[in-house]
Amino acid sequence: MIKSYRDTVVANPRTALRSRVRSVVSSFSGRVGVAARNLTTGEEFNVNAQTVFPTLSSIKLAILTELFFQVHEGKIKLDEKITIKKSDLRGGTGVIRDLTPPIDLTVRDIAVLMVTVSDNVCTWLTSEKVGHPNVNKRMRSLGLKKIDLRSDLGPATFAKLEHADIDAYAVSSPADFTDLMTLIAQGKIISKKACEDIIGILRMCQGVDYLGRYLPINEFIPESKIEPEARLANKIGAYLHGRVDVGLVETKSVRYVITVMTDKSKDKSLILPSHEGTEAIGRISKAVYDAWTAAR
Repeated sequence: MIKSYRDTVVANPRTALRSRVRSVVSSFSGRVGVAARNLTTGEEFNVNAQTVFPTLSSIKLAILTELFFQVHEGKIKLDEKITIKKSDLRGGTGVIRDLTPPIDLTVRDIAVLMVTVSDNVCTWLTSEKVGHPNVNKRMRSLGLKKIDLRSDLGPATFAKLEHADIDAYAVSSPADFTDLMTLIAQGKIISKKACEDIIGILRMCQGVDYLGRYLPINEFIPESKIEPEARLANKIGAYLHGRVDVGLVETKSVRYVITVMTDKSKDKSLILPSHEGTEAIGRISKAVYDAWTAAR
């Protein structure tokens, strides 16, 4: 039976965390990696954290980071207008592909759509704008050797990936993703303002049923006027046998970064919320939340 976030937490939260995550990992049909870092206490929790997994669309966090680096360097302006042409349209996730070009959007608008609805047209345009080899160069400069963007979602990308594994697009380890998110959460790269802006965009991500699946979050704070117990800023990734999410969780008492990566699942469902990878990420996320909020 799947436990929801309403289940009672056992007395020793750290023992419960290890036990609950072990249960999820052992019952998963593929591979699972976890890297969580408590920014309040310094505590860490890792499972296969150095193992390389396909990132899927979670790589867009690295692309977004490089964009803000280049804005800071004066190479790009967020209010610059870009015209989206028919030749820019791409398959996969997003909404731009279903609209009628030409479409004029600012660089910031394109970046927001790349994150909020994981729009692949906007990912292509952002990658082209920053130069996708520069994403990897930047990650290396930050000491992140396992984050590797292997394609820019150019015109031939899907044809090239048709007979390849999904890791042909981009890969990372859970540890590297968590290290990148930690730098952003602590305002240690680019500038404090840039890091705040990146987190602001990540908070708009509409894929909240992975890490946020069993957390007491609220997608509609302005509309409901209800302040949630926890806030989530994240970027998901999904395709066939893999599901990924990297994010920052914040409550009144604790802030922590968590990455959960899954792949090689035997679940063939293309429905994102019902996939065993999505469920595994949600259960692991809740186990970490229970342990680190209870410990306070």
